[in-house]
Amino acid sequence: MSHFIFVLTLTISTALIVNNFALAQDSSELEELTIIGTRIEESVQEIAANVSVLHASELGTLAPVHIQQALNRVPGVSTQRGNGQESLPGIRSAVLTGSGACGSVLVLEEAIAVRGNGFCNVNELFDTHFEQASQIEVVRGPNTAFYGSNALNGSININLPSIGQDSVSAEFGSDSFIRLKGAVSYAKENDNQGRVYLTISDDGGFRDESGYEQQKFSWRHRAQLNNWNIQAGLTYTNLDQETAGFIVGLDSYRDRSLARQNPTPEAFRKTRSLRTWLKGSRTIGQTSDFTGTVYLRDTEMDFLQHFLPGDPLEQNEQSGIGFQTALYFNPTDQLSWAIGIDAEITDAELTQTQDLPTVGSNFLVETIPTGTHYDYQVDSEQIAIFTHANWQFTDSWEIITGVRLESIFYDYDNLTLDGRTRDDGSECGFGGCRYNRPADQKDRFTHISPKVGLRYRPSEQWRLSITLADAFRAPQATELYRLQGEQTTTDLDIVENSSIELAAKYVSEKLEFSASLYYSESDNLIIRDSDSFNIDGQSTSSEGLELSAQYTLSESIKWRAVTSIADHQYTSEQIVDGSNINGNQVDTAPKVFGSIFFDWAPNSRFSTELELQHVGSYYLDPSNEHKYPGHTLLNARARFELNEQWRVSIRGINLSNRAYADRADFTTFTDERYFPGAPRSAFVELNYQF
Repeated sequence: MSHFIFVLTLTISTALIVNNFALAQDSSELEELTIIGTRIEESVQEIAANVSVLHASELGTLAPVHIQQALNRVPGVSTQRGNGQESLPGIRSAVLTGSGACGSVLVLEEAIAVRGNGFCNVNELFDTHFEQASQIEVVRGPNTAFYGSNALNGSININLPSIGQDSVSAEFGSDSFIRLKGAVSYAKENDNQGRVYLTISDDGGFRDESGYEQQKFSWRHRAQLNNWNIQAGLTYTNLDQETAGFIVGLDSYRDRSLARQNPTPEAFRKTRSLRTWLKGSRTIGQTSDFTGTVYLRDTEMDFLQHFLPGDPLEQNEQSGIGFQTALYFNPTDQLSWAIGIDAEITDAELTQTQDLPTVGSNFLVETIPTGTHYDYQVDSEQIAIFTHANWQFTDSWEIITGVRLESIFYDYDNLTLDGRTRDDGSECGFGGCRYNRPADQKDRFTHISPKVGLRYRPSEQWRLSITLADAFRAPQATELYRLQGEQTTTDLDIVENSSIELAAKYVSEKLEFSASLYYSESDNLIIRDSDSFNIDGQSTSSEGLELSAQYTLSESIKWRAVTSIADHQYTSEQIVDGSNINGNQVDTAPKVFGSIFFDWAPNSRFSTELELQHVGSYYLDPSNEHKYPGHTLLNARARFELNEQWRVSIRGINLSNRAYADRADFTTFTDERYFPGAPRSAFVELNYQF
């Protein structure tokens, strides 16, 4: 029924847009904005249809508590929320878990990767300062040649400006939620200006012992030094989270009392991250420009792996330094060309230890001992060269090409005993301990990624394009060196994605519309098989249609809609639970999802937004024997300007108090299990500008 209501509402909204299409007036000029696709500012005219930008005005109304609330307003993005600030990404793919998840979506802040190459974390979006972003940019599908490994299915970039209105705000919400934000600019001169940001959050959590405290600080600065344009920045984050685990049992999320319980009250996650960077750009001669960025990052994380037998503690840390360079040539008005070199080095460490004996069957107790499971260090080096060109060979036609050659090297050093013994060298029963520590080794992965696109501009309003792309990701360090069972070494290769996309985009004074039709194949996927071996060679295919439309009905009323219709299938021979899943639907991959928005702003001081958000049904297991039915949520937001300084914002989430699951899956050990979604909740924010 919820699926029918969503489709019916979407149909009515589309009909309204189409009915008024002929009334849409031509736009003489489009709004300018900042977009990081080639690491330099581009105008809105140049944005491809597969790039979505959430602007400051939309983010201000949304005021996301979790970044999923922002990302799921983008077609093709189906990010799921875990507990607290945890998340699982999905861009033109199933919702992904494990090392392959973060390895398939590149998370950036100011166009710099948040984590080191090969050392991503599936939850790393909480290390970005999205709460005060001026815009969030999402690339669906492979990015340009400026970005390499991990930009496999998509990229997410968070931007904070170096100047803006000074403000402080206090926000209060359900379940003892409190958030304080402040942003102050200094200098405010065109050639020397800066801004600092502070966000402090405290959330009690709607489930037992599931709250978190988080602090974020950012600094941005611009300056003019002789002929150089200088930009500098820093972001620091600290998260201390109590983590609630899955509740188990078919449709258990519908039980209001059970949904508030936490079966893993001992679980926690603590993480700290620091990133800083310096960017310089200048004009060279009459037709070229140079841009160079140097950055540092340092991250530490401790978390109790409540989802594993024995609840082992993982502690990981990484520090690194890198640079990005690009030389841009504009020999004519029709041709632009860039070449560049990127490189970084990272030093990463990981330990996994267990203090208390494992509880469960004799097999689990014997094969998962206390003590050290893993203790290793990995030094990595990454270097890439790339080129990118735009050639407008007629007034209406443009070709975009790019190619990137990238090499990643790992030097792995096991700091404890090799093999699958206990940490004192004694043997486990049942043939050996569960966790296996490979001996020291070195690995290198090299790949060339080309991309070519053709754009046609038949009028000022229309943009049509076709794009062919190849993207890749190297195996992550945990896939290579965190082994189990009898596997003593891996023979993993890169994961590759090949895609084709047809897109159309229309922009006028009243109507904005974009559509993307794509097909992609992901090859050599890395999975953990029934023997607990990390193996590659698996394949999936994805095809889908992404739609985004916005129509201004009047000066005060606006309709918006985003939707995605996709099909994701396993396309290689793979035996799961005794059956071949070749041809099955990929699990945790809803075929239909999206949102419809109704905006009403009767005057400059008052605005409202009504959102109908839909997630279609999806399978919970590769065998396609268990399914989550999907859900539809109703959210509302309103902002009122009391005067030039004071503003009040009110948000109501899940107004119909729907029982739903933020995440659902199935395991043979637990059957169906869920992260229940929050019940009806309300938030009030008071903002003062000065």
